[in-house]
Amino acid sequence: MRTIIVNIFSCCLLLLTACSKNDAPVALSAGSVSIQTTSGKDTVQMAIPIASDSTQVIGLQAVLADAVGSDHWVTFKADTTKLAAFRAVYGNADLLPTSCYYFYKSTARIAAGSTVSDSAQLNIILQTKLDGYATYVLPLVIQSVDGNPDGIATSQVVYYVLKTGKPSVIPKTSWTIAGVSSTVTTSTAYAATNVLDDNNTTTSWASDLTQAMPQWVAINFNKSVTFSSVVYYFPTTYKYPTLGGYPTSIQLETSLDGTNWVNKGVFAGNIVNNMQVISLGLTTARYLRFTGLSSVKYNNTYETIFISGIGVLP
Repeated sequence: MRTIIVNIFSCCLLLLTACSKNDAPVALSAGSVSIQTTSGKDTVQMAIPIASDSTQVIGLQAVLADAVGSDHWVTFKADTTKLAAFRAVYGNADLLPTSCYYFYKSTARIAAGSTVSDSAQLNIILQTKLDGYATYVLPLVIQSVDGNPDGIATSQVVYYVLKTGKPSVIPKTSWTIAGVSSTVTTSTAYAATNVLDDNNTTTSWASDLTQAMPQWVAINFNKSVTFSSVVYYFPTTYKYPTLGGYPTSIQLETSLDGTNWVNKGVFAGNIVNNMQVISLGLTTARYLRFTGLSSVKYNNTYETIFISGIGVLP
């Protein structure tokens, strides 16, 4: 009886071992799994609207060189260390910020007998955090195949190149004052930084009351910004046009380096509702210089200008 039980146990053990071997994935050769692309290209270009936030879905599929008789699992990841390699070939671009994407599904299955996986899913989000008219890159690679990070996948990198369009607003988050011709020396309340504080009604920069026109303030965006218009504001405190102190002629200049300036034109002052929008046409710059060439004297005495805010519009 004991011999019969031992034989039955041995048979069951053999069956379990056989089943385990059948369930195990077939071993794949080195470099046999890659990311599916169009015509073998290593870049995928997409337009990303940034006027509002939404979820934009990118599907990712893996390709197996030859079909085999078992399922295989492929996991994708972003590899931000590959940006330098992209720039070396394709030119300057920024990494897509980590806050603007996530993997809803990072792993895809290559079914037994198939050579193409189902889709992993990468979601692009928070597009309003991106700069307008900019190029962002997200390098994607295969992280592992069947949990193995080495050898089976190719060393392929696919760069998703995301080109943004016109923004709804251009924030002043990183802006600083690059220089100013003069300020009212008797009070810090009229500092040049007031043109950047997003208070376009009460605070203001004022040029020195004892100095003649022209007077200017220069802004450093601290990155390349593409815009079509410049807007400036006159503080409501000075009751335009009653007390004067506003520009009647304005020169606008832009620069990429803060040293070499491009004259974008001279414009007549024309304030409406305490502001004026000056159209320049599509312009890319890192610096903007706003110069009041002439003004209406404040209180019929002082040749100065008060500017409550300066901004640029898409």
